[in-house]
Amino acid sequence: MRVTLLFGRICSGKTSYYPDSCRIVVSNLVRDIINSTSREELQNTMHLDQRIANSILDTLDYIVDEHPHIVVDGIRQASIVHEVLKHYPDAELVWLEVPVEERKRRYESRRDIKDVEPFDVADNKPIEWECQEIFSIFEKQLRIINN
Repeated sequence: MRVTLLFGRICSGKTSYYPDSCRIVVSNLVRDIINSTSREELQNTMHLDQRIANSILDTLDYIVDEHPHIVVDGIRQASIVHEVLKHYPDAELVWLEVPVEERKRRYESRRDIKDVEPFDVADNKPIEWECQEIFSIFEKQLRIINN
């Protein structure tokens, strides 16, 4: 069994990377915790880091024996990464690196219902900067993929 923590800024291609693996989509767990689909509300959840970490760990513990590869897609806070790594120290950390211009093009072309603000606003929320902090903290452990 292999666990991969997959990171990247908004529209970096996380949902399409490792398509044949079992996937835990962190934004879905957060949606369930806060009972909302609004990007604004989803991006204002930094105070829920322990609850989010617990939800990820509970899900992993429940499915870990059933799948050869599990991808945890979209953790946005270093504190959550630290917590997951306490329980799964051999997890692979993968960062998808995409130029800002390409991420903006993807954001504007996908026309997702939850994208209610311009890319420049969505990409500069505190939760996105916290995601970038993951890169800074774990840079030596990350496998960086240009996507």
